[in-house]
Amino acid sequence: MQPALRTFQWGLLIFCLSVCQVAMAQTNPFKAGQIWTYRGAVPASSRVIVGAVDSFDGNQQAIVSISVTDAPIPTGEKQLQTVSHMPISAEALRASVVELEGVVPIPSGFENGYRQWRQAYDSGKGGYFTISVKEIVGILRTQFDQPTPIQQPELK
Repeated sequence: MQPALRTFQWGLLIFCLSVCQVAMAQTNPFKAGQIWTYRGAVPASSRVIVGAVDSFDGNQQAIVSISVTDAPIPTGEKQLQTVSHMPISAEALRASVVELEGVVPIPSGFENGYRQWRQAYDSGKGGYFTISVKEIVGILRTQFDQPTPIQQPELK
């Protein structure tokens, strides 16, 4: 077989596998414990872990409660954090995730955050995100990166 043809066949195989992987991410139902890579993750080690999936009457889509590991949200102690609970529409999460890496334990702190959100949601006071995971992490980073009023310079 000619080298150019062999290279073409390998390239076609890799392309087909990539398309299949993306298609699986778009149709795979979310289940608790799944760990996913997501688009725009910075650092690349950041992952989404599914904690719970809820379907409510009157709501067209499921709401997926997730944790995000290695989120670049600096605090006084660390630069990377695990965001223990974030509710997001299944549609927005499906558009965000790239590859299912397996199943892992749900991070500590998830259950408490989920319980608080669920109480607020059930009483009509809680909502969920409909934007990408990358955008949510960006918003959180912006909020936590803001200087406290004590740190703000005086205006003259």
